[in-house]
Amino acid sequence: MALGSQHVQLLQAFRKVIPPLLFDAHKGESGRIGVVGGSEEYTGAPIFAGMSAFRTGADLVHIFCAHNAAIPIKSFSPDLIVHPILVSFV
Repeated sequence: MALGSQHVQLLQAFRKVIPPLLFDAHKGESGRIGVVGGSEEYTGAPIFAGMSAFRTGADLVHIFCAHNAAIPIKSFSPDLIVHPILVSFV
């Protein structure tokens, strides 16, 4: 499948914006993301948002959630940094 000129221009524009991976970089220098959300019933959205951030190149992902959502979110991936600081309203 050949790329059209618009696709080539778009890829060139992305290459100008995305920083190169450096082998001497430290954790967090390639991006830090904060996700706010999650409750006892709804833990999937913050998990998927955090994992998507990792796949796009972020180094650190912090999830700020309700206390009763922290354990299910922490159980999904040890890479996610979970802060159970939000108050859930029932």
